[in-house]
Amino acid sequence: MPDTPDPVAALLAARLSGQALPAFPTPVPATLAEAYDVQQRLTAALGAPVLGWKVGRIPPALVETLGAERVAGPVLRVAELDGDRPGEVLIFRDGAGAIESEVMLRLRAVPDRRVTAGDGARWVDEIRAGFEVASSPAPDVHNHAPYGIIADIGINNGLLLGPQLDHGDFATLGVETQIDGVAVGSGRAIDVLDGPWGALDFLADLHRRGVIELNRGQWISAGAITGVHPIAIGQTATARFGAAATIACTAAAETGFHA
Repeated sequence: MPDTPDPVAALLAARLSGQALPAFPTPVPATLAEAYDVQQRLTAALGAPVLGWKVGRIPPALVETLGAERVAGPVLRVAELDGDRPGEVLIFRDGAGAIESEVMLRLRAVPDRRVTAGDGARWVDEIRAGFEVASSPAPDVHNHAPYGIIADIGINNGLLLGPQLDHGDFATLGVETQIDGVAVGSGRAIDVLDGPWGALDFLADLHRRGVIELNRGQWISAGAITGVHPIAIGQTATARFGAAATIACTAAAETGFHA
């Protein structure tokens, strides 16, 4: 009797080699539980420490059915931006690639109860402007949202950390994202569902249920403020967080993950 196909092997090989897949490997997970199981096994196989967690959104048409609004994925790469120089983000050639302007929260402690805007600072000791790199070796991964996205480690391919933001007003800053100088989106972190503290509360709930494991010092990428913006190799993204920070990054080809 032949072995049952497992998407982990194909996703692992693609991420280690930097080579795109023709399509998302089958069988595609069909439930949130199956998707997080694939995520956990793929993360373990990649063999790198989990440096943080990204938060994304479930397609609106599925929110009521699934009883959830967000998805989570582990972050295995974190880099600091160097002043005004654009950082480098790695995108799978012939895969899916996008950039997201986000606020990054560093965990002071793992929340042991509900996180609210009033006590958010209890759990977070630093907030940064930043980029989440969203790239997958499967070019059609978004056709399988949210299950394929969760399974392929949240399609996270790293975080870039920019300047610190003030705890008092970081969530209300107007953010604009440009690709090669053309505006592609704008927004405020506070307007993404129930804001960054809601994103942290979502992750804390997953932690308490044993779906993910949060740890002190991890970075939380709290949600795409201006949208999910496709980016091609060689293009440069710029994000302005009001007058508080301006950051930039240029997309380059993924050559393979190394722990």
